[in-house]
Amino acid sequence: MRIILFIFLLICALSPFHGISQELGDESYGIASFYSNSFYNKRTANQELLRKTEYTAAHRLFPFNTLVEVTNIYNKKSVVVRINDRGPYKRGRIIDLTEAAAKKINVRKVGLAKVKIKIIGFENELMLIPYHQLELETTPKFSKKFYQKTRLKYKKKYRIKKTIKHKRYLKKGKKPRSKMKIQR
Repeated sequence: MRIILFIFLLICALSPFHGISQELGDESYGIASFYSNSFYNKRTANQELLRKTEYTAAHRLFPFNTLVEVTNIYNKKSVVVRINDRGPYKRGRIIDLTEAAAKKINVRKVGLAKVKIKIIGFENELMLIPYHQLELETTPKFSKKFYQKTRLKYKKKYRIKKTIKHKRYLKKGKKPRSKMKIQR
């Protein structure tokens, strides 16, 4: 019994995927590639047909129907894809994109690109909604004693969706934020 327990702990400790987390908002970095033409119109790991025009991807560990945002580090372009396949099995790569998703972030022309992957939803339900415009959060206040700089919201800032069907995906201890208070 002790030998079996020791072997199990040894396998878990030496596993290459031991430190990878799969929770909402988690980020990982790596190299992205895209599917070869021979894979299209064939079944994926969850028995869907792989189409060139759909925004889907393959990942080794993320559950099926996980929504991830893939951002090309070189040009800062991003796309939201759904995981529906397993792979890539080439060493050093973390995600395989379909042709439409690869064109959107300019991976199709180059072939490979360094990307950032962020989990933004599960089971076809987008839980983190991006702000797409730059807005003023507070107006500047002038005084004889000090000057307060304006706060800007960045282009890619996320807020949690209020009505989430599957609350088990949220991290424990963190509650959704309420609306921001506007100072007048």
